[in-house]
Amino acid sequence: MAKDQVKGRTMESQNATVKPAARPARRSRAGHGSWQAEKSHLMRMHILDATMKCLVNIGYSQTTTEKIAKQAGVSRGAMTHHFKSRAEVFNAAAEHITDIRVKEYDEAIRGVTQKSGTFPTAENMRDTITTLQSYYMKPSFLAFQELVRGARTDEQLQEVMGPLENSLDERMSQSMVTRFPIWADEDLREVGEALRDLIMHSLQGVAMNPAPYLQGDRLERLHGLLVETAMAQFERVYQARQQQVVAT
Repeated sequence: MAKDQVKGRTMESQNATVKPAARPARRSRAGHGSWQAEKSHLMRMHILDATMKCLVNIGYSQTTTEKIAKQAGVSRGAMTHHFKSRAEVFNAAAEHITDIRVKEYDEAIRGVTQKSGTFPTAENMRDTITTLQSYYMKPSFLAFQELVRGARTDEQLQEVMGPLENSLDERMSQSMVTRFPIWADEDLREVGEALRDLIMHSLQGVAMNPAPYLQGDRLERLHGLLVETAMAQFERVYQARQQQVVAT
């Protein structure tokens, strides 16, 4: 199953098929906001979707307001009306992409099953790792990473990205704990955090540097090693629990 999901290492991001933000149903003029305000909001979302697509296709350094406007199919005037500067559109795009990443993560782990109150099995972990590898292949991940790279030399963007990176990590952790409460157990918390860091950064590395040789069986073996490492740590925690039970 894992091989089929990553076979060919054909990344979604190569085609930069960015799904537009969900559009709310049209409100009446007597509603909570005017139709003009709603149109303005929809246009902002459209421009931010175009910004994400530019970040994936041409990178942070090449993405300008002119190119974003062209990608969005709007005039320079319309672009300037909503975002006065390149910095302003990037700041808004960073928050927009962060929200997308959290939503995609929630959707991804919803398909992973684990018996309540038990340690993950090897099958659980393999399914999780395969699912997360696909999650990191999405265009939104590369767009977010382009902004992270840009923030290294852009102090203003760095002020925005730092808190957003922390927020993304916290929101993903909370989503995982909500879905699988056992990860919040005191004796599993530190081990779980270390395993999560190891797995996430390994899968991110594969997504960011799609080497042609790291696919198929070789990628499967990498995933398998991550599973074995996780299971060994779970066993260690389980044995420690058993010793505590015997001691009491």
